[in-house]
Parts: sequence; structure tokens; C-alpha cells
Amino acid sequence: MNLKTKLSTTFILLTFFLFLNPTYVSARELPSGGEMLLDMAIARPMGLASFALGLGVFVAASPFTLASGTFKSSAKRLVVYPAKFTFVRGLGDFPGYMEEYEVVEE
Repeated sequence: MNLKTKLSTTFILLTFFLFLNPTYVSARELPSGGEMLLDMAIARPMGLASFALGLGVFVAASPFTLASGTFKSSAKRLVVYPAKFTFVRGLGDFPGYMEEYEVVEE
């Protein structure tokens, strides 16, 4: 068997395995109209307020965070995550917008 045949066979077997084994295939639920309404009426305005407040606090605290070496982590927590919550995620889509959290144990 040549390399092309081996790769094709592997690809076909892998594809069948993924489609026949439901643990590897996950369906994403679409948000309901109520979730979208609550997101637009409550969560987005609160996200915008927390983004503005976080930006203000970040600007005020940036000299201290530069001195302590926590500039990037404070920027992520105070500005980037509220911005992602408010402007990037889909309407009514709450889980997984901050999957980049890192647990730091001291």
C-alpha cells in the first residue's frame, strides 16, 4: 500500500469512528428567546458598565501594576474579560466566554 492509500484509509476510519461515537461529537444548544432578551436587557448593559469601570480602575492602577509586574494579568481581568463578555460573545450565549482562566496556586 502506498502512503496515499494509507492516509485515505486512516481518514475514513477516523471519520466513521467520530460519527459513530457520540462522546466525541457535541451539539451546542441554541439560546432561547428569553435568554436572549435577558442578555440584551440586563447582562449587556451590566457588562458595558463593568467594562467602563474596569477600564477606569485599570488606568488608575496601571503605574502600580507595572511596578509589581502584574500589568498583563490585571489588564485581562479588568478590561479584556468584560470586553469579551459585552462585545464578542453571541446573544444569549453565557457559558465559555472566559475559558482562558488560569488557576494559580501559591
